[in-house]
Amino acid sequence: MAERRRNVRGVVAVVVLLVVALTAWQGGATAGVRQPTPSVPPITLSGTGQEVTEEFALTGGLAVVRSECASCTENFIVELLDDQRQVKDLVVNRVGSYEGTKGVGVSAGDHVLQVNANAPWTVEITQPGNQPSAARLPQTWSGNGDRLEGPFAADQVVTVTANHTGDSNFVVAVIDARGRAQDLVFNEIRDFEGSAVARMPGEGPYYVNVTSEGDWTLTLTEP
Repeated sequence: MAERRRNVRGVVAVVVLLVVALTAWQGGATAGVRQPTPSVPPITLSGTGQEVTEEFALTGGLAVVRSECASCTENFIVELLDDQRQVKDLVVNRVGSYEGTKGVGVSAGDHVLQVNANAPWTVEITQPGNQPSAARLPQTWSGNGDRLEGPFAADQVVTVTANHTGDSNFVVAVIDARGRAQDLVFNEIRDFEGSAVARMPGEGPYYVNVTSEGDWTLTLTEP
């Protein structure tokens, strides 16, 4: 009987050691891996005319704001306010029908939208979180109006070639995965064709905010 107890104790000790070793191996295997931040479920807000929305919570980082007012004929303005009702970003400021997206850097906490419109509108907010698998360059995007493109990876310097057709402002800005501004690449008016260098501190991932009321094409290449 004593011999049997010793054998049982020995088996238990081996099992405990195996569990400890497996746990340590798993921890070491994942310690150096960049884990993606889980995405937050989309927040959809809608209304008609001028309105301050109900509160909604955002996590700190990048928020992608898609705004639409298809029947607007006058000013369509969307402002993002924090829990102190301070304006954090002027998301949209247009006249007439509108549909577009913009990437905004936000702090964790409650927020509201302040909307000015003369027709029904909808705003959807998503937070993609960190995306380690950003696309490598070269990348080409084409679109119309305000758009957020990306994510892309770049090693500090990127050549951006642009073509724009329109009568108003054409603005291209690079932001990082937390929505922080990195470089203002173009700030032009009306038709434009040209290229410029954008500089970032590391490999990214990064996004591009395009502000336009016309048609545009962007090509990003490594120098």
